[in-house]
Amino acid sequence: MKRIFVIALLLSAVTLVGCGLNRPAPKPEAVRVSEGVTLDGRNIGYLSAGEVEAILNQIAAEQYVTPISACFDEKGVVVDGRTGRRLNAAATMTQVMASPPNSHVSSVYQDIFPAINADVLKKARKVSSYTTPIVNDHPDRIHNIKLTAKLINNSILEPGSEFSFNSITGEPTADRGFRKATIFAADGRHEQGIGGGMCQVSSTLYNAVLEAKLTVTERHPHSQPVNYVPVNRDATTYTDKDFRFINSTRRPIMIRSFVAEKQLRVDLLTIG
Repeated sequence: MKRIFVIALLLSAVTLVGCGLNRPAPKPEAVRVSEGVTLDGRNIGYLSAGEVEAILNQIAAEQYVTPISACFDEKGVVVDGRTGRRLNAAATMTQVMASPPNSHVSSVYQDIFPAINADVLKKARKVSSYTTPIVNDHPDRIHNIKLTAKLINNSILEPGSEFSFNSITGEPTADRGFRKATIFAADGRHEQGIGGGMCQVSSTLYNAVLEAKLTVTERHPHSQPVNYVPVNRDATTYTDKDFRFINSTRRPIMIRSFVAEKQLRVDLLTIG
């Protein structure tokens, strides 16, 4: 019995030695690019996959082109957008690692199409439109009207979403390009204030919204009647006064707002 135990112990020791547990397992060699391969004219031969990935990340950042949607310019005319592009890193990596020695590889790119193209805008259906005359043609007031109209121009409101005039136009400050022009003071007096003329834009938009029968959620009248819209059809805006409405239709609505021939025009269009 003792003899059997000793033989078993010796066999166990031989087996353990045979497994090679005292020897570290050999590490697999890193997959590398073939000799003499170039990527966009850059020699990348013998680089590892990790090194190639770092180069592709750099190329992706340098060559990315942001898509730009078509839009309406300051005269209400459709301006074409721009197709963007991004590096297809996975496809480029596959080509690089599979390329034979001394071959030349070009980065693979894919187009990024803008959300809205010119055809979409040209086919847009007008829901409503309202025009107001620019009676006070002081250059600074006209400047503020054009600037405000530009800020709300091309705004898109998805079905069920709420539009906030103050959120879109922001605070009127000199740093943002607004100028002093005539405004109504709290007691109804006329005085000079930054952003005078903005309320003609909000009032014109308000009337376009009424024509479209959209849901108005906030609107404030001026302290005195204004001469560019009928009585009770104005909408003043200020820091604590906003004009807001909801797109209560089932389709996206886009705002087209521009000044032409001493008139401010606001169109509401359905797109998509």
